[in-house]
Amino acid sequence: MLPRVLGAALGKVGYGREAERFGPGLRKRVAGTRAADAGLYGGGGPEAKDLAELVIALGGAATGGCGILLARQGDVGHPLPTWTVVLAAPLLAFLVFAGAGGLLRWWYGQRFLREVLLPQALLKLECAVAGALFGGAVLSATGHAAERQWAVLDLGGHAWVFVASVRALSVVSRRAAGRAAREERDVEGAEG
Repeated sequence: MLPRVLGAALGKVGYGREAERFGPGLRKRVAGTRAADAGLYGGGGPEAKDLAELVIALGGAATGGCGILLARQGDVGHPLPTWTVVLAAPLLAFLVFAGAGGLLRWWYGQRFLREVLLPQALLKLECAVAGALFGGAVLSATGHAAERQWAVLDLGGHAWVFVASVRALSVVSRRAAGRAAREERDVEGAEG
């Protein structure tokens, strides 16, 4: 029963060899979507720049959230062990950034990653803020941190989540307005 449900969800009627005869399948749909996305977002147009800003804003929200989690642990008197902050946190951050970069390159194409996302000044700012929040967590965890230091780190995390949320909402509203304008032009063009 489960293979049939999964097959139907992925666009295949049956399973096994007979499934290849029915429908395009997931791989063909993903390949078509990737090719369309590479054409749309690889050129550096307004859609690509909006997508890059949205990706950076979501990364900023994740960065601020991690800063809040580290600060809250220290604020209640149970900071993470030093070995965790110094060794595991950078490794995890590297894996997350490498995974996100690989996924973006796979889905939107190499041109989007190199020509649109990486040159963004906001990406450099995001990396600097992530480094500052992580550095504050390392310094607070390795030394005898006062309550004020954890509170400042917590405030920095909250501020960055707020800034990232405002950026994400502005990009989403700008994309929605652009989409509505395009649909209106298409309707007027079809009528005229």
